[in-house]
Amino acid sequence: MSLQDLLPLDDSQIDMVTTVVQQWCKFHCVPIESGRGRVAMTTAVSLAIGGEHSPPALAEALGRAMRIEQFKRPVE
Repeated sequence: MSLQDLLPLDDSQIDMVTTVVQQWCKFHCVPIESGRGRVAMTTAVSLAIGGEHSPPALAEALGRAMRIEQFKRPVE
């Protein structure tokens, strides 16, 4: 993910995305710098751009998306 991916988000959305991803990574014992952490960040940005506007909704959508992602790619 690059900074260009964050351009469509305003400051409050960027804060929400980073907070939700940090919480997800902590809960799942995944370093945010790892492959799964980067996938979680990219997924959360996409979800926020797609209309998830509250932290609880984003966290739930990210959890669902990452469970699906787990079947697409083996865990590192």
